[in-house]
Amino acid sequence: MKRCTSKFLFVIVLVLTIILGGFSICPSIEITTEKIVTDKDSYDGKEVSVKGSVSNLKFKTLKGGNNYTTFVLVGESGGRINVIISEHPKVKTGQKVRVTGVYRKVKKTAHRNYYNEIEASEVKAL
Repeated sequence: MKRCTSKFLFVIVLVLTIILGGFSICPSIEITTEKIVTDKDSYDGKEVSVKGSVSNLKFKTLKGGNNYTTFVLVGESGGRINVIISEHPKVKTGQKVRVTGVYRKVKKTAHRNYYNEIEASEVKAL
């Protein structure tokens, strides 16, 4: 009887894991560029979702062929956050978008530091 119960619980846990696997346990924080810029420490390392307009749009390709895009996200009151995403999203300069990704006050790499940046997982046109 105990063995049957253990198998049943295992199956239930497995099914729930598969079903819930697509849902984020820590959803992104909906926030404005202005709030992030005025309190960078509070949002550092957190997943955020921010609306704004695209400025300074640059589509780039690394030597290995990997695409990435950078732009500045400008909020309604003028707050600005740098954005990088490892693809070429279908966006244009001036277009309103929602950016979802991890905000970093400072992102250090081997060659340089990047400040006030969202490493985006998604950029959606509004």
